[in-house]
Amino acid sequence: QEQLEKLRVEFATLEPRDWNRNLYWSWLYALKTVIAECGKGYQTYQQTGAWLDRQLNTALASWAALRHNTILYAKQSYTPVHVGITSVEPTPPPPPPPKGLVEPLPEFYARILTTTKMAYSGLKELNVLNARSETRLSSLVTTLERLYDLCKRQVANKALTQEDNDFLAAFPEALKRAIGDVDDKGLKTTIIADVHTDLNSKLTLEEASGYVDFVIVAYKRAEGDIVLAVGPVLSYHEFKHPMADRLTDEKWQEMLRAGQAPAQPQWIHTYFAQ
Repeated sequence: QEQLEKLRVEFATLEPRDWNRNLYWSWLYALKTVIAECGKGYQTYQQTGAWLDRQLNTALASWAALRHNTILYAKQSYTPVHVGITSVEPTPPPPPPPKGLVEPLPEFYARILTTTKMAYSGLKELNVLNARSETRLSSLVTTLERLYDLCKRQVANKALTQEDNDFLAAFPEALKRAIGDVDDKGLKTTIIADVHTDLNSKLTLEEASGYVDFVIVAYKRAEGDIVLAVGPVLSYHEFKHPMADRLTDEKWQEMLRAGQAPAQPQWIHTYFAQ
């Protein structure tokens, strides 16, 4: 407990420049906004304890992917955009439902945009980007800038324009352009990394992301009606495993297929149902 408190104090003193010392730390800085409590101006569902648990799950799964990437495994994709909307019919009939919704977390998008720009400028400076890679990163920056703008306007309770709806409808294609020719292995969310080894117990601590789950939220639009939004959510697993049998992505995926994966944390049941 004493050591944990020391870590809290140490991290509380970090300045933005400390958090943005490199891409790894910058990503963690963005995740800090995901687990922050949402106050006035945010959606009702965002102000519940269950949603905060869901956000913690997302942040941990993203961190597991980050640890995975830093040990040179295949890359993992992530999209925080909710798609697929069903309108709740009010009276009088509302405007047509949007083609998609962006979870209104403007500070997260601001920080992840900064991280992406840092990667883009750093790689350009090193002269390691070919034309295709530069186009993909540039496309990602443009997409994140637009998502950031949408988030800010949603928190301000401003209605989406037809141009916004067109952008959201085309978002899958925009994301595909940014991802480019990444193979199927690189798109999988079922990845794992061991982050700590206990030489006494001969066990490793495994951090993993499993199959994608789906979340449904009731979302109030600026027009006054309510829609149901459904979107993908990463799943998170943390467990100990014998160090003599370190798990690869392939072994972890086989455990998932065989139904042998350890259960997800108990606290996700504030929002999770099977």
